Amino acid sequence: MPVKSAEYKQNTAGIKDSYLSLSDLCKELSISTATGKNWLKLGKIKPSRLIGKAPVFNPDYLIELKNDIVAGYNSSLKSRRNKKYVSGNSIYCSYISENSQNLPLIQSIVDYIKDEQIEVTDDLLNVLLADCAIRLIYSRFRGEEPSNAVIFDIISGNNLQFEYAYLISDILCNCDSSYEIYLKYQHLFSNAYIYEYGEDILGLLYISLKNMAERKASGAYYTPTKIVKKLCSNLFALNNTNNKSVLDPCCGTGNFILQLPENIPFDMVYGNDIDPVSVKIARLNYALKYNIRDKNIIYSHITESNYLFDYEVNKYDFIIGNPPWGYDFSSSDADNLRKLYISAVGTNIESYDVFVEKSLKSLKIGGILAFVLPEAFLNVRTHAPIRDYMLMSSKIQYVEYLGNAFDKVQCPSIILMTRLDDKTSNCAIQVNDGTRTFTIKQDRKFSADCLSFLMTDDEFDVLSKIENIKNKVTLENNAVFALGIVTGNNKEYISSIQTPANEMILKGSDICKFRFKSPDSFIEFIPEKFQQVAPVEYYRAEEKLLYRFICNQLVFAYDSNKTLSLNSCNILIPKLKDLDIKYIMAVLNSRVAQFYYSRKFNSVKVLRSHIEQIPIPKAAVIAQKQIINMVDVIQNATELSELERIYEQLDLQISALYGLTESDYSVVKSALSGKNMFLV
Repeated sequence: MPVKSAEYKQNTAGIKDSYLSLSDLCKELSISTATGKNWLKLGKIKPSRLIGKAPVFNPDYLIELKNDIVAGYNSSLKSRRNKKYVSGNSIYCSYISENSQNLPLIQSIVDYIKDEQIEVTDDLLNVLLADCAIRLIYSRFRGEEPSNAVIFDIISGNNLQFEYAYLISDILCNCDSSYEIYLKYQHLFSNAYIYEYGEDILGLLYISLKNMAERKASGAYYTPTKIVKKLCSNLFALNNTNNKSVLDPCCGTGNFILQLPENIPFDMVYGNDIDPVSVKIARLNYALKYNIRDKNIIYSHITESNYLFDYEVNKYDFIIGNPPWGYDFSSSDADNLRKLYISAVGTNIESYDVFVEKSLKSLKIGGILAFVLPEAFLNVRTHAPIRDYMLMSSKIQYVEYLGNAFDKVQCPSIILMTRLDDKTSNCAIQVNDGTRTFTIKQDRKFSADCLSFLMTDDEFDVLSKIENIKNKVTLENNAVFALGIVTGNNKEYISSIQTPANEMILKGSDICKFRFKSPDSFIEFIPEKFQQVAPVEYYRAEEKLLYRFICNQLVFAYDSNKTLSLNSCNILIPKLKDLDIKYIMAVLNSRVAQFYYSRKFNSVKVLRSHIEQIPIPKAAVIAQKQIINMVDVIQNATELSELERIYEQLDLQISALYGLTESDYSVVKSALSGKNMFLV
């Protein structure tokens, strides 16, 4: 007799409670549910059982999976750059100056630990930090190197006359085995550290030995000293520091505090962090920088608390630092954040968004917030609420584009400075785009949808002209976009040899403007075997455009041969009435479109949302035919000189369709000067 629905739910309720759903498993592994479904399809993860049609997983399976990942037996997460499960110890070279005298010493410690396969326990790490701290204090204030006997006396707690004994005791954290550790690993305690002004040696030692998996999960991206110096030097060059207070609300080990100018006195400097070890190191760095021995001063100025919930309400002139990126909030913390901050939105709250909001609320009127942030803060849709709040409450003062500034992290970053609106500050914005510096003097109306500071005033005028042409259309709701094939395993499915059973398939690197080279990759097209495929009719369309996905340039090619493509080479099928597909390709390949794209988005990925916003002039049939004729010449050109000559004519003609003057077009060409045109 079949089980009725209500009975089934009752009978399976207990089973469900003891298993993880697919979404639960994906959350634990820090992958999307879509990726989880693909892994399930490909057999990379296996359900413990099915409840109805839903796969569920035993909690023990999750533990086993995580252990395999950490041990290196399962490379799936690592192949997707899931940094949460990368473990081990690694020196963070860029954290301090490359010419630091202490860098080789710390490198030797890390190398020795790796070679001897020593487990870095909390106790070993604490004793190493204490040893380093004592040697730096002696070097800084006494100009000498302490003997091992003196160091051990202090570490053992037998030298209470040592002026910083309480800070060393904090670092050791009641370690009862310091003597045994000191004897067992004598080689690790023979380094003559030298105090170097402005160098966070203790911090480098800590973050180089701290487990990398723990570092990533905490959202901690320790800022290289050269970036800290950039932020501080520009901040204090633009603003008066006299009698001004400074807070780093997520100070880590205190690197930003170490870079503060000398005319900011110790009693105006504050730091805070949630990590207890970092706070203990920051207190030592604060003491070393300012020669402060008073325990009450040190403890009151460098504090350990949760800035978002517990930090006392004070107002500061400057708030600086590098807030956590991608911190994993607990469910209860996320619920509380949503009650406190308008930027705490969505399923996954971004930690740097709420840090920016809290910091703006902690500024005095006219105070400056100066943070290192991911560039995504400026343009990714999920950060629109905090951009809106920032634009409403403050005026942006300075933006510097840093590129990939963090060691082994592929994430373009920025320095952003904004002034809490005092109704008197002017609207000029200083910009460094990585290749040039300029000032935005116009009173531009910035939108929270996307913030771009990559345009000079002249470039902004031209972009506005492009956006405001009257006779235009866009591809939004007027095109089919499709992803190239995701095989799930290119080594298995892609061949370099053509056979009767396979056919050619294009990669992004095969695509040039207007045409593509003969590919050297071949595939047997069996869609059901692949991880992800678009509807077959898109690959087999009579006419389509193919474009590079990973690129900072717009590169579109024409295909009428129903050619397959991988996911580095995506598909666009325009549906614009009265506009020929080759004409649309010519516009998208023009310098004007590239100028619009680069100044508007500055992305290394060509996204559908970018393409959809590009204004396309409506051209008469005769004008389109002239352009299509030039496209045909380019597609059949065999000499580079001919190709370039025709492209210049074509580009100039498209510029005229946008209504650009000779002067406007010069601005466009100048902005793109030196860039790869991808004509060949």
